[in-house]
Parts: sequence; structure tokens; C-alpha cells
Amino acid sequence: MPLRYRAFISYSHRDSALTAKLHRRLETYSVPRALRGTRAGGDPIAARLGAIFRDRDELASSGSLSRSIEEALDASAALIVVCSPAAVASQFVDAEIAYFRRQHPDRPVFAFVVGGDPGADSRKDAQHAAFPLNLLRVDVADAASALGEPIAADARDVGDGFSAAFLKLVAGLLDVRYDQLRQREARRRQQRWSLVIGSSLLLAAVFAVLAVQATIARNAARAAQSVAELELQSERQTREFLLSIFRLADANEARGSSVTVREVLDRAVARIDHTEFSRAEIRARFLATMGQAYSSLGLNKRGVELLSQSIDSLGDGNQTADARSQRIDSRLELADLQYSMGDYEHALAQLDAAAAAGDALTLPQRALLENVRGDVMAFTEKDAEARTAYQAALSIEGDATSHDGVLRRSRSLSGLASLEQFAGNYAAAEKGYAQVVEMLQRAVGENHPDTLSAIVSLGSSAFQNGETAAAREHWSRALSGARKVYDSGTSQIATIENNLGRLLLETGDLTGAEPMLRDALASDRKQQSDTFDDLAYPLYNLAMVRYAQGDRREALVLLDEALPIAAASNHRMHGPILTALADLACADGRIKEGGDYAQRAVTTNQEHADTAPWYLDQARLTQQYCAAASGKKIDREALAGLAQTLQKKWGDASPFTQRARAQIREIEKAPAH
Repeated sequence: MPLRYRAFISYSHRDSALTAKLHRRLETYSVPRALRGTRAGGDPIAARLGAIFRDRDELASSGSLSRSIEEALDASAALIVVCSPAAVASQFVDAEIAYFRRQHPDRPVFAFVVGGDPGADSRKDAQHAAFPLNLLRVDVADAASALGEPIAADARDVGDGFSAAFLKLVAGLLDVRYDQLRQREARRRQQRWSLVIGSSLLLAAVFAVLAVQATIARNAARAAQSVAELELQSERQTREFLLSIFRLADANEARGSSVTVREVLDRAVARIDHTEFSRAEIRARFLATMGQAYSSLGLNKRGVELLSQSIDSLGDGNQTADARSQRIDSRLELADLQYSMGDYEHALAQLDAAAAAGDALTLPQRALLENVRGDVMAFTEKDAEARTAYQAALSIEGDATSHDGVLRRSRSLSGLASLEQFAGNYAAAEKGYAQVVEMLQRAVGENHPDTLSAIVSLGSSAFQNGETAAAREHWSRALSGARKVYDSGTSQIATIENNLGRLLLETGDLTGAEPMLRDALASDRKQQSDTFDDLAYPLYNLAMVRYAQGDRREALVLLDEALPIAAASNHRMHGPILTALADLACADGRIKEGGDYAQRAVTTNQEHADTAPWYLDQARLTQQYCAAASGKKIDREALAGLAQTLQKKWGDASPFTQRARAQIREIEKAPAH
């Protein structure tokens, strides 16, 4: 029977909600471009995983459930078992596993844990166990068979979490390493930040735009006296409402209590709910503006809620010119926010709904629609479609020298530059970003969020092109501006500080690196949970600074904190952290402990050797260093090659290169065998 399905999902219907989410994510997952194509000894990897069988969806019209399930199992290349106590109790799940394993022993079976205890024995504690018995049995045909350990991705909050578990499952289905997928997702997230920072809005600017919109609407309605009177009433309501919001932050009204921007916004939204506006368009406009204000503070989910309410409040039946225009504005702002959150599917749905308005779209609305579509296409790796969208935005007629015109045009040009950067054309990307920076400086100034975003992108492109000095200059410049625009301790500043701190560390500027990394670490501790996986970056980077400065004690404390965080998510810094712990242990005379760390470091870094080979060589050199300290035989011929690799990567001034040379000197002192 031909294989119609990439996988069959076996699950208890008590787990339907999570299974539906998993099914939807699998069938819509876009395989990273770098993994597509033909592999040696394997089938070509397509852009999508393909059809995934889930009985609630696939068997709605089936006449014979059991036979249909067997046929679907036979036509599936793999089996995914959604594991939980409910699955353990389900005779159907157990039967599906048994049938698939008996009939197709050469096909993989993957466990996706959503509940229960993976360590509990299903025979003794079925109420708490996660794995059905037929998933555990070594011989599925033998009820007395010994139990094995299934290939499992733990989607529980106390495990990998849904996102990491999902990527592990996809890696298994594609037969690739999990780290390849994880690093790709990390890159998308970092690149998304570079673009999102430029779209942040200051609350005062939002209200200014709102006032301009009210004035424009009033002027357009002066053709008829009745409309003019209605607009005058709308303007009066707008003015009174704005004044009431500003009074919320008045020190006299606050009676000595401090009032945060978030509290002002919360009170403003509550006031919208209890205010009777003369027209639905005014209410929708305020809801949309509040949504933009929340998103400018990083409160994206609340922003999505309010922008959605803005659309819903107008209803489909309201087809006045103002209602159509506001509906389009709200859809475009919602799509832009959903894109920044990585919700590409819903962003495209909003863009399509806005595009359906046809001639009702203004030129600025068309330009924003194409720019957002370009961003979505770029980050879903549809570069040709992204390029078409950005160029369409640039071709739209309008005043390119106005404030808004410059911002629209700069976004299109930044998008085109990012496509060059993604393609590895760093020189072309630098040229594009430099053009955008110059354009924005003239129009909106050095410290506008869009200008800062372009400067950050310019630094990233320079760094990837090996221009370390230029990257340092650009990032330092961006950091100086960001500190004037954003509050201290925000993620925007912390990201730049961590990247710049790492650059300074690699180039040997420890004095400059330390305060950057301490600030970045403090911000992450404040804003993120203790298990936030990227906390491994500032912890490791600061530990290396302190080690190079001679403070082994603090370095060890930081590395001990970083190790379980990195290990839990198989973070790319897991291997380097183990290497540093091995080096510290052997340098302090804890030879056995250091040797164990070194062996684990070599094994772990081998998983990342294709993307970071220098970390593997660093681990191998440290292993030789620990071996020499314990009196074991050393492979002296390999030492020079390891040192050359590290020097080529980091240069002479880097503390990583200097430490490697110090290790080699210690090894050479050891007696030859």
C-alpha cells in the first residue's frame, strides 16, 4: 500500500484539544530552507511534512471505523502517540500501537508526552503513567516482554514544553538533528527582533496620530452641513476622551500615588467600555489605538485582543466610508502585530481580509499591507514572494519625502536588505541598511526606533561579514540611542548589550564586556523565568569574562547556574559550558571531575560540529589538558591544529585563544610517554 500519510496520530479523545493543536502545527509547519533537497542515502526533504492522519478529522464519513484505522496505519510512514494517563487507559490507543508495530516494525514510533509521569510503570500505576504498555514492550506480541524506553518528546511545562517538544518531534519525522531545527528557530526569533524594535510606538505619538486622524476625518466631511455637525460632535468626544485619559496620569489627581503607563492604559480601556460614543467608528478607533499602545510596551497579547475588538465592534453591516477605513486600519495593525509575534497564519488571514476591500484602500494602507506581507513571506522563507511584496510597496505612488512616506519606504528597503542578509550577501545587505540609516536620520533623527533598528541590522550584517570593528561601532551607536528611548532593564536594550558584550569578549575587551553582560543578565533575570533557555548566553559570556579576569570562583558559580538551564533544552551553549567547567576543574586540581566534564563536552559539541566546529576543538584541547594533568598519554601532534583553529576563529587578542595557548604550554610541560 502506498504511504499517503507522513504520520498517524494515536490519542485518547480526552486529549483532543492538545492533539488538534499538534495536528495543525504539523500540517502547517514550513521546513527550513537549508534542510530542503536531497540527502545522501535518503529521500528529498520537501517544504512541508505532508498529510498527518488524525481519526476525528479523517474518518468523518467512514463506514467501518476499525478497518479505516488499519488502512490509515498501513498508509502512514510513522506513528505518533500522544502519551498521557488517558492514553494509557485507552484500549484503542494500545491496539493501534500494537497493530502498527506488528505490521510495520521498520517504521518509527514517536512518543509525544502531554501528561502523566514518564517514569511511572504503566502496569503498576496506570492512573499516573504516561506511556501505554504496547509502546514500552520490547516485543509487542509478548505480554510478559521486558519494557524499553520509547523515543519521547516531553511537551509538559515541567518537561521540554510544547514548542521544544514539537521541534524534537519534527526532527524525528525529518530524520535530522533537533539542534538543526532549534538553531533555525532561534535565528528567526533574533531576526524578528531586529525588525520589531523599529515598529515600537511611543504612547504620546499614538495619541498625536489619533488627533490627526480625527482632524482629517472632519475636513473630509465638510461638504455637507449635517456631516460637518456630526464630525464636530465626534471631534468634541475625541478631545474630551483624550483629556480624561491624560487626567488619569495627573499628579494632582493621583493624590501622591505613582501611576505607571500600563495603569493609565488599563484605566483608559475601562473608560472606553463605559463611554457612549455617538458613532461606532470612534469607539473602534480608540480600541485600535489602545491596542497599538499596549503592543508598544511589549504587551502583545493585550494588543491583539483590543485590535480584534476594534474590528468586531464595527460589524460587517457598517459600510460607511469611515467604518471601512477604520476596519482596514485595524486589520493591518493586527496583522503587523501578529507577524511580530510569529503568528504568520493569522497575520496573512488579516492581510487577505484587508486586501478584499479593493479600491477602498488608501495608498498608505496599500503600502503597509505589502510591507507586512513582505515581512511574513521573508520569515516563512518565501524570498521571491517577499521581494515582490517589498517592491510593490516601493512602487506605490505617494509623497516619499513626508514623515510617513519615509517610514514606509525605509521599511521596504530594510526588508530587501534583510533578504540579502538571509541569502549570505552581507556586503549587499550592509549597503542596503546603510541607505536606510541615512534616509531615516534625515527624516526622523538618530534616536527614532526605526533608525535604531536599522543601525542594529547594519551591525549584524557587518558582524556576519567578519567586520568586527564596524559591528562594534554600529552596536555601540545603537545602544547609546536605545538607552535614550527605552527604559533600563528592557529586552530591547538587553539584547543589544548581550550581543555587544559577546563581541567585546571575543576581541579581548574584558573591561568593556563585563558591565554590558552584567546589565543583560540582570534584565533577563528580571524579565524571564529561571528556566529561560537563552539565559545560558549571558551566564556563559559573563563567566568567561570573570575567568579571564582571574575570578574563578564567580566564573564557577555562573557556569553551575547555566549548566542545568542549557542541558534542559539542549542549548547550543551546553557544550561550551561543559568545556569551561572541565577547564576550571582540572586547573583547580579536580582531575577526575574535570575529565568527566571534558568527555561530556566532546560528546555534546559533536552534535553541533557542523555549525560551530571551534567549540568541538576547544573541548578536545581541554580534554588533552585534563589528560596531561592526570598523567595520561597525550596526542601531541593534534595540539597545533587545535590551536590554529581557535586562533583563526577568535584572533590573537581573544581570551579563548590565549587560554588555549596556556593549556598547550601546560601540556608540553607534562612528561612524554
